[in-house]
Amino acid sequence: MAEFIQQSEINDGIRFSWNAWPASRLESAQCVVPIGCLYTLFKERYDFPPINYDPVFCSRCRGILNPYCPFDIRTRTWTCCLCNTRNSFPPQYAGMTEQKLPAELMAQFTTLEYTIPKVQLVPPIFMFVIDTCIEEPEFTHLKVSSL
Repeated sequence: MAEFIQQSEINDGIRFSWNAWPASRLESAQCVVPIGCLYTLFKERYDFPPINYDPVFCSRCRGILNPYCPFDIRTRTWTCCLCNTRNSFPPQYAGMTEQKLPAELMAQFTTLEYTIPKVQLVPPIFMFVIDTCIEEPEFTHLKVSSL
């Protein structure tokens, strides 16, 4: 398990505070440490396939199709791994087979960069969360360096 986590950090530039997501509200309430992640923005990867189309979204929670979503090629459906909603694949996935999977479903592509052909009306938004519970000299330096 530790090797998988380290490899995920190297490949995707992401580290979570937990290795498992709570399966219920009770489990979530019992978590002492909040669920969070550190994500490396603009991590350089050169093995990405070009993804020149919109991502496939879950009809209920807007989660995006990924290798962790169970799918059934025969019925052309996939199940969202966040909310367990069953979704249909869009028409452009009609030629999908076990040997010819889209990049979203390949295990080696847990992180993808989409080049969305439509013009975006809203620019990307970046949110920085800063822990301010630090000593005064560090806090002053943080304020100066982040502005």
